[in-house]
Amino acid sequence: MNALQWTSAGKLALTAVAEPAVNAPTQVKVRIELTGICGTDLAVIAGREEGVPNVTRGHEAVGTIVEAGGSVSRLRIGDRVVIDPNWSCGSCEYCKREMPHLCVGHGGGMAIAGLNAPGTFARYYVSEERFVHRLPQAMSWERGVLVEPLACVLHNLQEAQVKRDDAVLVIGSGPMGLLCQMASRATARLTVATELNPARLQAARRIADAACRPDELEAVVERIAGGRRFDVVIDAVGNQLETAERWIGRGGRIVPFGIDATYRYSISPVRLVQNGISIVGAGEYRCTFPLALQLAETMPELDMLVTGRYGLEQHEQAVRELLGYDPATGERVASDAIKTVFAPWSGGAAEEAG
Repeated sequence: MNALQWTSAGKLALTAVAEPAVNAPTQVKVRIELTGICGTDLAVIAGREEGVPNVTRGHEAVGTIVEAGGSVSRLRIGDRVVIDPNWSCGSCEYCKREMPHLCVGHGGGMAIAGLNAPGTFARYYVSEERFVHRLPQAMSWERGVLVEPLACVLHNLQEAQVKRDDAVLVIGSGPMGLLCQMASRATARLTVATELNPARLQAARRIADAACRPDELEAVVERIAGGRRFDVVIDAVGNQLETAERWIGRGGRIVPFGIDATYRYSISPVRLVQNGISIVGAGEYRCTFPLALQLAETMPELDMLVTGRYGLEQHEQAVRELLGYDPATGERVASDAIKTVFAPWSGGAAEEAG
């Protein structure tokens, strides 16, 4: 079968690989229906994160069970499912302390589908049953593919201790930023968002209490909050901690959330101490996958985030639109894309989702 892998040449490429097989009685085989392109995938392609070569990418996915091992009891052939890509071992010191997001049982870290283990940018995927969850019958594939990123968002908001009387600023309105805004609106008193891309800014205006371009933020804050700083600032871009520090109030929490391994930020410990400011690094989601699945069932607005669907062979076009430029040439690309998914079983024609 064909799969999209990060190659040793440092690029995403369609590669012929062996179709995965059920090799243990506790495993299931899933036919992938939709699989989302994540910000982590884009960070690797753009050179902001290191990618493991010769590994099939993709970790946000929904599909249909087509085969099950003899000991599988919770799932059946034909079930519609969503995949949890984080293969926590269950036996290391962190798993035993109910911190599976910090698992070190796979060579000092955690095995994660699409990052350091076979992923979902392919027609088929094999997993242990415990990492596969049945979708509600009425839930769309599009909403289901957002369960995994929603789990990440929920964990970060939990770690930031977002409360009812908090004012939250989300810097960046890509898919993860928009999910942060949705979750924050359900919890906090005020949610404000920033974004440069016009299409994503328009989406943020439908979700947040207020959304603006970064250069308009000061005027917006003065108008709606009397100039008061924020209790929580989430950097959903990955390189905006200077901006976060500017807008955080006393006793506030800054959450680095976007992915950019090339970014460095200098802090002033004295300022953090004197103002009671915390920087919250949440890590992978911690036991929030079931909660995300439950909440997604009540959030039809998730469907609007998936704006494009492509076959695997159209990956270059999909990536260009999401990045806003061609990674091979640097040429700018106009795009209204928010969340793009691959449909490995499609005929290859690009489709506008929605």
